[in-house]
Amino acid sequence: MKSKTYKGWLYIPILILGINFLVRIINQSKITKQFPLDLTNDWSSYISLLFFLKECGFHQFCSYWYNGFITFKLVAPGWYFFSYLINLITNNYLVTAYISMILIFLFGFLIIYKFGNKFKLTKEKRILFFLLLFTNAAAIGNYIRLGRLPEFFAFMVFVLFAFIVLYYKDKKFDWYILFIIPIYALLIISHQTVAILSSILWLSLLLIKEGKTRIKILLIILISFLIDSFWVIPYIKDFYNSAGTIYPIGANLLNFSGSYLLENIFTIIIPLVFLWILWKYLKNKKYEKKEILFYSPIALIAIMLLFRIPAFLPILKYIYPDVFMGFLLFFIFFLFFKEFKINKLFLIGIIIISIISVLISMFYTPWFIGHTQLEKDTLEIMKEIDTNFLMTDSHSKTSYGKAYYSYAPIYLNISTPSGWYKIPSEEYFSRLREFGNSVKNKDCNSLVENKEYLKNDYLISYDEDCNFLESCNLNKINQINNVCLYKFN
Repeated sequence: MKSKTYKGWLYIPILILGINFLVRIINQSKITKQFPLDLTNDWSSYISLLFFLKECGFHQFCSYWYNGFITFKLVAPGWYFFSYLINLITNNYLVTAYISMILIFLFGFLIIYKFGNKFKLTKEKRILFFLLLFTNAAAIGNYIRLGRLPEFFAFMVFVLFAFIVLYYKDKKFDWYILFIIPIYALLIISHQTVAILSSILWLSLLLIKEGKTRIKILLIILISFLIDSFWVIPYIKDFYNSAGTIYPIGANLLNFSGSYLLENIFTIIIPLVFLWILWKYLKNKKYEKKEILFYSPIALIAIMLLFRIPAFLPILKYIYPDVFMGFLLFFIFFLFFKEFKINKLFLIGIIIISIISVLISMFYTPWFIGHTQLEKDTLEIMKEIDTNFLMTDSHSKTSYGKAYYSYAPIYLNISTPSGWYKIPSEEYFSRLREFGNSVKNKDCNSLVENKEYLKNDYLISYDEDCNFLESCNLNKINQINNVCLYKFN
């Protein structure tokens, strides 16, 4: 079959993935009109932190969560700096978050299109490279639906960083290499887990470069960290004092039940695909020493992920499985499109993968969910709060309590002893858990005792829990349908 026929075939997966992508971003545009409160929702957390950046400042005391905390000590600020500039124009946090997502997709496409040309990829391959990497089922779920925008921003910067590393893999350093300093510095402050995994590529370069070039690499790394020292040093000092270190995310690699099943199936498939493609690539290169050395750190990551080793290792156990998969997918698509002859079998495989990806997205990833009557009632009753509040968990069938903790500071200027991130100590979070359990266990004494520790004034509850709160002699402020508001005496 001639290459012209291949080009025509490539438009089939391009259309499949492209149409699904467009449908999804159009559906998600509803977020510009309505604050997200549903269960599939990280958007609200990042929107609230963007609000805190404007209202409280960077590394400043902020009273809206946890009875006061220091902003961005444990949160990478890259996306927030980027989005703050957008918000100066829009003056609307919902519109800002959505526009930032669109811009990240646009920048990701331009990066792949530009560097794809450098690596002699055809136009069709470059477009498909972007769609497979940025609009697969996991990307749709994480970046568009869940709204993991800081991670998405960091992933876009990683793609740029990785392309530059690959470009200089077979080329001597010139003065243009200096551009990698601000790029790597931006990567460091954009998302910790993406930055850690991306840094493996420095090892790849160190293994194949010699003499003064190695010194230059080390200087580039040092300068990048010095640029970021305003955030990196406080982050390192405070990281192990936070409650976020108690339950590392890497433990999810060992959980093949429930919502983790599909994710962990792919954390097996993707490393295997990468190792197969790398083996074919090295075989074509006649096992050239330089190629083996360069890709060996990346292969090591794939092998460790395959055998769930990161779940037991310091630092790596804090990296999300999605970050590992995105990292490996980049190199899968890069090696495949650059080095492999695309025959009919491969094209059929790509089409099948694209269809499966879209089907997973359609049936596994929910669409944007608007406010039900419960959310409307809760937002209405929140208007009567004038200090701070907590919520019980009885409403969790349709909405997410933490999303209300994001909504309240932005639109009502009220605070909460709770919040999104495990910034305070484990003792503080144990008190929050005890407070919630006191309602479940119908324990009035525990409820009041933990209320004093948390310095909470109001409590929103639902259904039969409202009767329990009344039995604790709390002051009932209002009830709308099955949503009630009580104030502690």
